[in-house]
Amino acid sequence: MKTLADASAGTAGLVVGTRGLGGFTGLLLGSVSQGVLRHANCPVFVVPRTRG
Repeated sequence: MKTLADASAGTAGLVVGTRGLGGFTGLLLGSVSQGVLRHANCPVFVVPRTRG
């Protein structure tokens, strides 16, 4: 997470995914996604896993 947050400095945006683990799949973010949202220096886009 720290590496992603540090890499966000000077960028237009950061895209992270979510694996959707847990009992409420699709409603909860993982720890990495939450950490990046809190510490990134740019907009963060969280893309859910698609079913297929």
